[in-house]
Amino acid sequence: MDSQDQGLSYTNLLCGNSIVSLDDSPPLPTNPNSVKKSKRGVNFTAKEDELVVAAWLNHSLDSIQGTDQKYSQLWENIYLYFEQHKETTNERSIKSLSNRWSSIQKATNTFCSCLDQVERLNISGITDHDKFEKAKFMYHKQEECNFAFEHCWNLLKDQPKWILRDAKGESKKKRMTVPSQTPTTTPSEAGNAIENEVIELDRPLGRKAAKRSRKVEGEQTEEIKQLRKMKYTLLEESHAQEKEFYRLQAEKMAYDRLAEEERMRLKAEKLRIEAEKAKLAKNESDQRIMMLDVSVMTELQRLYFVELQREIIMRHNRD
Repeated sequence: MDSQDQGLSYTNLLCGNSIVSLDDSPPLPTNPNSVKKSKRGVNFTAKEDELVVAAWLNHSLDSIQGTDQKYSQLWENIYLYFEQHKETTNERSIKSLSNRWSSIQKATNTFCSCLDQVERLNISGITDHDKFEKAKFMYHKQEECNFAFEHCWNLLKDQPKWILRDAKGESKKKRMTVPSQTPTTTPSEAGNAIENEVIELDRPLGRKAAKRSRKVEGEQTEEIKQLRKMKYTLLEESHAQEKEFYRLQAEKMAYDRLAEEERMRLKAEKLRIEAEKAKLAKNESDQRIMMLDVSVMTELQRLYFVELQREIIMRHNRD
């Protein structure tokens, strides 16, 4: 396996590809670092179980490497993956990991068979939770112990090897190697019939097809990056244009304000000048009246202009 692939999280590799079967496999490889004590080690924790499942999924379902690696190499890679990602100080050998996986696989297969039997009962009004509980009860009755690998089943249930039914509860393509259960069939015989079913799944991608798929995905990712970069560039240009528009609007408003102030100033200046002109004209008129010789006027005219001159003198005194 590539070092890059080994470092990937198992959540990125939970897509169904090729499957490496453990049935009729050659003897397990001996790990020189794992031959220490003959006494039984501490029990596996739930986190360790999940890590075993993750390691197996990472290194057995890779369509590029999974079908080309030997059984010993597979478990060496699983052991290295487990050691790299474990969060405990418990020492586990390749053999202990393989035995634990065998227990997980066997229990999960049996539980899936029980769950499939519950599905085929087609009980109306029953929820998925009720089906799950009935399957656990059936497992307990069949195996005389509780199903202890629910946390592993949650990781394996969506893999092709463990999918027995689709989302609507309809059976996948399958064929029976033994006759279907009759009313006189015992529960143990029914469980054996389920285990003898052969599930026909779609053929996994080959090595070249998987590489082409990864290449296409890489090209699409690069194209998406370019499109996003172009989008961000256009957004930045749009923001710059919007900023320039608001700047011009602000300048126009400032110019309009200055123009209005100038117009008001000119209007006030015009009124002032007109007032000055009116005042000068009034002063000239008053001056002419004050310069009149009233002695040559008639009595009535003299009295009028004398009174007018008195008003002018009083107005100037007030100013």
